Amino acid sequence: MHCVYLADLAAVLSTHGPAILYRRQSISPQAVTQYWTSSRTRLELWHGAIARYQRAEHSGDWVRMRAWWRDHIGVLEEILVSELLTRVVAALAAGLDRNQDDEELSPITHAIFLSHLETRNRVQHLMLFGRGSSVQNAVRLNRLRKGVERWNDALLGRLWSSVPTEIRYAIDADRARNYAEDARCQSCGDAQRTSDWLLAAAMHDTLSRRSSPTVALPQANRQVADSVLLMLRPELFDSVGTMKSLWMHRMQFDCERTNHVLDDLLACRNGKDGAPKNSTPTHHSFDRW
Repeated sequence: MHCVYLADLAAVLSTHGPAILYRRQSISPQAVTQYWTSSRTRLELWHGAIARYQRAEHSGDWVRMRAWWRDHIGVLEEILVSELLTRVVAALAAGLDRNQDDEELSPITHAIFLSHLETRNRVQHLMLFGRGSSVQNAVRLNRLRKGVERWNDALLGRLWSSVPTEIRYAIDADRARNYAEDARCQSCGDAQRTSDWLLAAAMHDTLSRRSSPTVALPQANRQVADSVLLMLRPELFDSVGTMKSLWMHRMQFDCERTNHVLDDLLACRNGKDGAPKNSTPTHHSFDRW
């Protein structure tokens, strides 16, 4: 799996983040464990690749350093681009654990975020002080880094516009707030869906043009994506497999709450009239919900 598809997954989570936070469904321990395991495995592969460069640098072998940059430029790009998904997942986890007695998800996602941030800093150090790289590679990586930072604030800003979440995961908090204000000014319905689609398409096109088409760690990226998808509970999807909107979740919740109120009222009335209290009332008008 190419790292750009991980960014696409981050855009989907950002678009449906308000609905995910509204439902506040519990995440299965299996999904959390798989996310931790797959992320740590990928981090170890990244660290191993950077360690090979350090050994070549310490030996002073210019040919090995040049060969390392030629073979591992895709790894550096994946570290930068996949940070989008790491930050969005960490922000969603912090929002899910807010106002909860036990924080089950955010400590794990935040630890993965800190490890990814440390690896990203090592990539930036290589971009500035690494030997054996061409000027073109350094410029291309820097352009990719700047694009990822801007799109990261855009995704977190749109997520933050509907349901306030942890803005600390943004690169530039002021820029993320500006994106949040722009998202609030947009109308709902078709206009908002079109805006979300255009934002995701523009991000995909930008990252695809600024990164190489080759994939460095396809299996590791796929495992991380599978673990994130495993966190999405079945209640978030409709009968055709499309994620429900926030409006649909609110309408469903209001209908369920109305049914409970009617059940309580009918139970009280049946108790006063002498009817059996264990009788099950029927509400034909709400069966379709």
